[in-house]
Amino acid sequence: MERLDFKLEIQTNSWLRIGLAAKDFENRFNNLFCHFTVGNLREAFHALDGSKATGIHGTTKRDYGRELEINLEDLVMRLHRGTYRPLPKKGVQIPKANGKTRPIAISEFEDKLVEWVLAKLLSSIYEPMFIRNSFGFRPRKSAHDAIKASYLSLKDNKRPFVVEIDLASFFDTLSHRRLTKLLEKRITDPRILSLTSRFLRAGILEQDGNLKISETGTPQGSIMSPVLANVFLHYALDSWFLANFAKQGGIIIRYADDAIFLFELRYEAENFRDQLKIHLNEFGLKLNEDKSGMIHFEKRHPKEVFHFLGFTFFWSKDYKSTRRMLRVKTAKKALAKKIQEFEAWIKENRGRKKLDELWRLSAAKLRGHYNYYGLSTNRPKLNHFFYAAKRSLFKWLNRRSQRRSFNWEKFGKRLVHFPLPTPPAVSALVQLDNQRRYA
Repeated sequence: MERLDFKLEIQTNSWLRIGLAAKDFENRFNNLFCHFTVGNLREAFHALDGSKATGIHGTTKRDYGRELEINLEDLVMRLHRGTYRPLPKKGVQIPKANGKTRPIAISEFEDKLVEWVLAKLLSSIYEPMFIRNSFGFRPRKSAHDAIKASYLSLKDNKRPFVVEIDLASFFDTLSHRRLTKLLEKRITDPRILSLTSRFLRAGILEQDGNLKISETGTPQGSIMSPVLANVFLHYALDSWFLANFAKQGGIIIRYADDAIFLFELRYEAENFRDQLKIHLNEFGLKLNEDKSGMIHFEKRHPKEVFHFLGFTFFWSKDYKSTRRMLRVKTAKKALAKKIQEFEAWIKENRGRKKLDELWRLSAAKLRGHYNYYGLSTNRPKLNHFFYAAKRSLFKWLNRRSQRRSFNWEKFGKRLVHFPLPTPPAVSALVQLDNQRRYA
């Protein structure tokens, strides 16, 4: 037991040493490949979820773990000899509620181990550099934190000019060449740069059997993709904004490729908006014009609203006075999409799973919805989703066969004996107004 604790301490110190050195932004790292050890790869093995989808060869965590130490030692040998090559990822199209699909790339299990260690290395190096108001895919940061930061920066109405942006196909268009140049600012170890490049260029084996290799994009579903995206956007957006607009009182709040920018004066917001397009073009990025724009988000203009991370920000009269207060609720499109997704799921699975299993999974989906959208100002929309999900459940359970399974009376009795989770009380939801300021 003491030997295992000692090994874990060495591995933890491995990341800690890098993180401490990374706090000096002038440091450049030229000997990182030594961190590809059996111990660190074993840590990756235990950290990975064995229930996730498998890559092109179908190797599971259990399969790989049957001879774990032999496999890890062989992997380390191939990595340090330079003979390791990541396999193409398996391309999968995930259906969306609107009838379209979202592409996901799934790595072979062994490649996931290498990606995990590589992502850990990159995260240790760049985390100290990332700005406070970058919230996407980072330790101890979440979408709720981004919403809180937005709320606290807007509620005093001191920065009423909001520029919202959405980068067009960011994860598909990110330039590998530009990304490598940015990584070279802090990393001079050629083996790490080469390994990162190999992963980016490994390609995706599509469902039709075609191998797709591109000079752009970080595949969604890849373990490394979030940290590489944050590195790119740190240089392409965050640091540029802080250097040129933060001194004027401007605020950036970013979650992955979604961001809002807050300004006190109109001309500052307009100046930023005009310069932004030119600047992004230098990095090969473009705005999605349909989802980007500028509004005057002022208390006296209650019709003006904006959307961020599936939520709508708007001004509304306080319940106890005539003063307008800042509110946040589930965005109309996001709510409709979630209801549609739940209905599509119950429709597809009503004949495949037993009633108790459907009931249990429905409860889990409700709790997941509350966990994300559960803000103190948003309980009415949580209720909306709950009743819509309950109606869908009743509707499609009655279409499992030609014979009706329930009438409302029987359905109500089942709800009494096996209640579905209702939205939490307001006091139990995320409170937006009692956190530290992000401005």
